[in-house]
This record gives sequence, C-alpha cells and structure tokens, in this order.
Amino acid sequence: MYIFHFFLRGEAMLYSILKSAAVFLLILIGFILILLLPREQEITVFSAFHVEADYPFSFELYKERIQDFTVYIVTEKGLGDARSGRPVSEESAIFVKRSIKIILPAFMVSMLLGTLMGALQFYRRKKFSGKLQNFLSWLFSSIPDFFLFIAIQYLLILLMQQGLPYFKLYGHENWYSFLLPLISLSVFPFLHMSRFTSAALENEMGEEYVRTTYAKGLGDFKALLHMLWNCWSPILNQAQLVMLYILSSLPIIEKLAGYNGAGKELLFSITSNDEIKALSLMLPFLFIMFITIILSQIAKFWLMPKGRA
Repeated sequence: MYIFHFFLRGEAMLYSILKSAAVFLLILIGFILILLLPREQEITVFSAFHVEADYPFSFELYKERIQDFTVYIVTEKGLGDARSGRPVSEESAIFVKRSIKIILPAFMVSMLLGTLMGALQFYRRKKFSGKLQNFLSWLFSSIPDFFLFIAIQYLLILLMQQGLPYFKLYGHENWYSFLLPLISLSVFPFLHMSRFTSAALENEMGEEYVRTTYAKGLGDFKALLHMLWNCWSPILNQAQLVMLYILSSLPIIEKLAGYNGAGKELLFSITSNDEIKALSLMLPFLFIMFITIILSQIAKFWLMPKGRA
C-alpha cells in the first residue's frame, strides 16, 4: 500500500515538473515576443522649430522582426557574436557569474535564516522580545529595497566621514562589492519568510498532535519541532516567490550600486535594442527560476512522505 502511494506521488511530482517546464517554455516565448516588439524611434523634422518623435508599430514590421530574429538564430546556430566581437554566450557568462554571487546567498539567507527567525518569533510570541521582533519585521518590510539601499549607502558615507576606513560603495571590482547589494536584496524576502513561518506555525496550534505533545509534557520546544516539520510543505512553496522577488529586484539594485552584473546589463541591452544580448542575459534568470521550482517540488516529495499540504 505504501509503495502504491509512493508511486502515485511520484507520478504527481512528474506531472508537476512537466507542467512547470511547459510554463517555463511559454514564459520564454512570451519574453521573446515582447523583446521583439518594434521600439525604434522615428524622428521627423518639419522645420527648425517643429520636430516630432514617433514609435511606429505595424504587424508587418513586427512579423519582419520575428523572421529576422529566427533567421539569425538558425544562421548563427546560437546567439552569435556580441558587438564587442566576443561570443554573446561568453560575454553574458561574465555578467551572470557576478550576479550569482548575489542571487544564491540572498536566496539561502532568506529561506534558511528567515525560516529560523520566524520559528524564533513564534516561540517568543508571548514575550516582549517576540512582540518587538514582530513590530520591527512589519516596519522594515514596509520600506522599499531601493530606499533601504540608498539609506545604507548614506549611512556608510557619514560613518566614513567620522573615521570609518574608506571602501568603495560602487562598482564590482573589489571582493566585497557584492555585500551591500546582497544585504539590500535579502531584507524583504528574509522578513517575508520570517512572517510566513510564524503564521504557518500559528495555524498548526489547533492540530490534535500539538495538544497531544503538550499533554505528554514534552514542552514548547518539542512541540515547535513537530509543528515546524509539518510546515515544511507551505514553507517550501515560498521558495518560488522568494526567488522571483530576488530576480525581479536585482536589476534595480545592481544599477543603483553600479554593480556591473547581469541585471544591470539586461536593462542596458533592452534600452539599447540589443535583443540577442538581452535574451542571453534573461535565459539564465529564467533557468534559475525553473530550477528553484523543480528543486522545491523534489524537496517536498522527499521531506513530506505523507503528502501533507
């Protein structure tokens, strides 16, 4: 009976993975179609005092751009060479590696430390420290990440004026350049996981096994461990949202930091109408999102043998 149940859950997981792959493919096609929308500006000069700028659009022009893009991919058997003369994939890999130094630590900090902080917040919910933590979580989660980034920069500038050893706040050249974007990018998803974990544990309080744990005199800590184990499924579901927030906020944070990573370069390639390079930079982001979904589903499959939702 257990083997049959295991087989059914494995089949359900495979179906979920195939569905995620189909969604990934549709998103990729949608991004390419949006990227190929005609965006070239046409300027018409009527006189020295009369100049009009227009962005003409027609389905014929749109179709022509799609055909040119398809022919280019087939002819080059890939993404071809960048304007610098190097292969697009090779050039994009440099920017992606820089961004990975921010993306992966931000994700781990948000998921692991955020979950632990949420469990601690729930454990101390009746104490003053727990109430203070809940208030600070609400306060910082209402601050936009770009404003927090600017505030941290300004604070560090003031501290350096007061004697703090000087270090560069902008750029990507130094080994520590990724730290400030990492901190700014991690705050909101970290607080989200903390609040979500605390709320998920609160919802478990009415379950029968919790009352049984307390009836046996095992105490709050043992009860918390049981509750946390049963909350793994909804917690892992948040991995997609956390990664989505990190990837969507990355371009702005990198631009504010002058950090020349994939996010900043993606914005530049889109505004400069370099569709091939924009696609080469967007593909790793989509792939990272896809891998996050797959790994979270596999983790749920192995960590939740009873299929608790």
